[in-house]
Amino acid sequence: MNPITKAFKAVRMSFETRTTSWFSMFVGRTRFDYRAEVGDGSRNSIVVACVLWIARTFPEAPIRVCAINADDEDTPLPNHPLKMLLDTPNAYYPGELLWAATLADRTISGNAYWIKIRSAVGRPVELWWVPSTLIEPKWPDDGSQFISHYEYRPGTDVIRVNTEDVCHFRWPMFDPHNIRKGMSPIAALVREIFTDDEAANYTAAMLRNVGVPPVIISPGADASPSQDELEQTKARYQDITTGDNRGQALVMSGPTNVNTLGFNPQQMDVKNLRRVPEERVSALLGIPAAVVGLGSGLENTKVGATMAEMREQAYESNIIPTQRLMAAELRTQLLRDFGDIQRLKLDFDLSQVRVLQTDQNALWQRTLAALSQGAITLNMWRQEVGMEPVSEGDVYYVPGTVTPTNIDELIPPEPVAAPVALPAGQQQALPSGAPKRLPLVVHRTEPLPSTLGQPLNLTDEELRRLAEIHDDDIEAARAFWREEAPNGLEDMLDAREA
Repeated sequence: MNPITKAFKAVRMSFETRTTSWFSMFVGRTRFDYRAEVGDGSRNSIVVACVLWIARTFPEAPIRVCAINADDEDTPLPNHPLKMLLDTPNAYYPGELLWAATLADRTISGNAYWIKIRSAVGRPVELWWVPSTLIEPKWPDDGSQFISHYEYRPGTDVIRVNTEDVCHFRWPMFDPHNIRKGMSPIAALVREIFTDDEAANYTAAMLRNVGVPPVIISPGADASPSQDELEQTKARYQDITTGDNRGQALVMSGPTNVNTLGFNPQQMDVKNLRRVPEERVSALLGIPAAVVGLGSGLENTKVGATMAEMREQAYESNIIPTQRLMAAELRTQLLRDFGDIQRLKLDFDLSQVRVLQTDQNALWQRTLAALSQGAITLNMWRQEVGMEPVSEGDVYYVPGTVTPTNIDELIPPEPVAAPVALPAGQQQALPSGAPKRLPLVVHRTEPLPSTLGQPLNLTDEELRRLAEIHDDDIEAARAFWREEAPNGLEDMLDAREA
């Protein structure tokens, strides 16, 4: 045998011989057996409220079987035999009830079981939920198999069930006493559940006594009643203040002292005492307390969080992870009975869950705004709101006040320097219609002024010197016009010069 395999088997067997309880890690620093008092927690109203919400909500997303092609694309198979079996597991209850019982059992005990009934050809044709208290996984003493079979005890008889005929759903935490089973999440909450149960019992006991806490009745200083008289007084007091006689007056024959031995409901805030178990149970199960109607969570709706947001949080922290784990268990233990698990996919269709869908009012407002601004076409909008496209719907509705403009037109032109005015009587070098790009060569006999580049500081003399045009400039301009002027203009220029 491979050494690694041999070591692994030894580790598996060591779990069965371990005597230290992992349960003590959850309820430490006490010798009181809270587990014995609480049981599995199914009698506590907080636990039942959370469990019922999970059982009611989980089937809202229908299970889906898809075929996987060579391109890894999913094709839903609504009439697949596995899909139809899960929708109608047997002739006595529907798939929703099968899921509800399974989830309740798994949440409370950490384990849930289905038994498969097969046809003559070996295909599962019925599924039955079996209470986790009636079935147990078994294995050989040498650890050669992780689970060899299951023992089902519907009565006094023990029925051996093959491993392949059982679907075993575990809570995602292994039981340290038996790693083949899941650990109940309620095990970590028994102290909080016990606290809530005791608070409920205290309130009920107070109500049974008309809200009067236990008292001490003692005779006055001069009285010396016998034991029989004391017992009669006690019985008389209990008879008048309990049961159907609650509220009647008690008349004593002699001086009597009555002292309160406890707290009344106003002195002991039982409401605040019960908030801690509500918060702990809902937190461990991943469900906001307000979603299941617990008072400690309803206060959160007053500080910003809406009920819709908390329901969505409950889905993301409880329902969706649970669906993923249940689908994984089914893929391992049931899907292989219906074909190649490499070509089939099983999941839950979350598109059918109303709380996870976009609010219709918000959807219409958002898409209509996009349509009116020309961001989407008419057919895009119709598809978003669940309507069929139309033949001429691939158009955009652009607002009439918007003018399409090229980016170049949005860039402002560079500023043009204002022309320098020539002094009076100064000859103009070029005619007003001359080309803009005139290759003039300017000859200056004097150096440029030192203040050039600072036009705001130029003096009148500097401006005159800058505007001065020499004879060489005029001759160059005339030569350019003779070369570039059209036919007929050259004679006009010569005549003007003459």
